[in-house]
Formats: sequence, C-alpha cells, structure tokens
Amino acid sequence: MNKKALLGAAMAAVVILAGVLAAGMKKGDAEQSAGVQQEETKPLGVPVSAPATLPEGGSASEVYTGLTREIEALSKQAAASGSPEEQMRIFGQMEAKLKAFRSRYPDTPESLDAGFQLGAMNYSVQNYDQAAVFLGEFIGKADPADRQKLAYAHFYLAESFRGAGKYDDAEGEYKLILSNFSDVNTRLTSFVQSNMASLASERKLAVGGEPIPFSVKGIKGETLSPADYKGKVLLIDFWATWCGPCIAEMPNVKSVYKKYHGKGFEIVGISLDQDRDAMYAALKKHKAAWPQHFDGTGWKNQFARQFGVTGIPSTWLFDKKGMLRETELRGDALQPAVEKLLREE
Repeated sequence: MNKKALLGAAMAAVVILAGVLAAGMKKGDAEQSAGVQQEETKPLGVPVSAPATLPEGGSASEVYTGLTREIEALSKQAAASGSPEEQMRIFGQMEAKLKAFRSRYPDTPESLDAGFQLGAMNYSVQNYDQAAVFLGEFIGKADPADRQKLAYAHFYLAESFRGAGKYDDAEGEYKLILSNFSDVNTRLTSFVQSNMASLASERKLAVGGEPIPFSVKGIKGETLSPADYKGKVLLIDFWATWCGPCIAEMPNVKSVYKKYHGKGFEIVGISLDQDRDAMYAALKKHKAAWPQHFDGTGWKNQFARQFGVTGIPSTWLFDKKGMLRETELRGDALQPAVEKLLREE
C-alpha cells in the first residue's frame, strides 16, 4: 500500500486504513438502488463471491448517498481488521459496489464521482494503469469549480504515473498542481513539493541501473548484499504484514521462488514491519523461505529510503550482472520476467 495515500481525512477517499473512503464528498450527495448484479470479477486482485448490491433509492443521488454511507462503514470495518486478507476482501467489496453504481447510473455526476473514488482506490493498491484511466476520466469531465477534488485527482494521477515509472508524466502533473492548485490545501502542496524534490533521485533508480550497494544482517544472522548475488537473478521485495496487497501477492512470489530457486533465482525480503512477532508469524504461515531483513523502523527503514520506496509491495528484479531490469512485478508478470533473465548468459 502507498504511504502517501495516508494523507488524512482530506485525501481519504482511498485508503482502507484512513477509515473514511469518500474524500471531499458532501454528506447527502447520494444513495443506491438494490439488487444490481455483476459477473464475478477480481477487483484489486481479490475475487468477489457474491453480486454487488446497492442501497435503495429513487434517484442516482439518493442511491449514491446510501452507497457513500456503506463505503464509509466498510472502510472503518477494514481499518479495524487486523487481517490484510480481510482488508483486501473488503476493499474488493467497495470496488465492486462503486462499479455496480456506475453501471446502473452512467453519465451522472454521481457516476463521475464514483470514478474518482475508484481511481484513488486503485492507486492506493498500486493498480496504476487502472487508476490512471479512472482519474483521467474524472479530470476530463469534472466541474472546474470542484478544485479540491481536482487537485487530489491530479495528485493521485501523478503518483500513479510515478509508480508506473512514467516520470515525465508525473513531473508534469506535479507542476500543474503547483501552478493551478497550490492554494487548495497546504498539506497537499507540501507533499507535491517534497515528491518533486525526490523525483530526480528516483529517476536514477530506473531500469538499467545497478542496485544501491548495501550490506545488512538477515533475521537469521546472515549477511545480505546485492553484490553477493552476482550470477543470480535477484528480486528485492519490500513488504509488510499489515499490507493487504503484499500478503495477497505472497503465494505467487512463493510459487515462483519454489519453481526457480534451484535454477538461480533468489529473493531478499525487506520487511517494513515494526512488529517482529507479526513478521515471523506471517513468514511461518505462508512458508516464505527466502532471506529477510528486519530492523523494526517501518517506513524509516534506511534501504526503503535509499530505494525511494513510497508504496508496498515494491519489487526490484535484477539480472545476473546486477543490473535492474524490472520493477513492480506482480501477479502473472513475475514468472515470465524471471524465466527470461534466467535464460540470459
């Protein structure tokens, strides 16, 4: 999940842990109509086992008001849950409900707002391409007078571009915010200025560069350093037990590791947990056998800062020569990327 998504109630529309999903939305903006059904989907990587239902209401506005209340309740439920799997399941419910509303009430102001929420949600769980689609639609159709929500939409879009490695596009969005929306929210402006300042260093970590040298102790006392993995294909994986997408991705990572470890594929996990026991419990539960580094400092972890990590899971795949070849690989994209690099000399 993205650290910068946790900006507080003003930017909250997104993040499960923020507790309120509907950012910038006025109370009494909408309510939903019951019984809308969709085909089973996999929102945000989590299957929806039952059709999404909408609240009752005689108009899009009434239904969306009810939906807003449901989303807020689900968000608080997710925030209270200690299970990343449960959080992602609830997150999937929220996405499915918003999509169901847009399907039933297309071309309404409420549908456009639901698109903003979907864009922000997808950004927060690193579905950057999908986030950009929703946010781009909102920006193109929103009322210019709705400057606060437009400012946040541009911010989420900038961060989605950045997460996808589209640094020029991200920089363009940052500059637009500072030029046109700097008066909207001082905290947002501060984040944008900070992110602009760090963009140059992040560009240096783009594909084609060597990993930042470091040498740390793993949780078993072993030395972990990228230099020790030359001749191997190495995945550096930043994660945490409280991160729903990280836990959801772990079975896939474990499967690829099991299949290719004997052929030269290695993983070094960098845990951003602060609770050592929680980390050990997750590793035991998911039978994650690869080396791990843990220092208990969370987002202040020195190596997360050096790598410019602002959201997790964050993965960095290096070839046998130690060159960075891929970033942010998840799901079905990981195995073929590993296979390709293992075939190289």
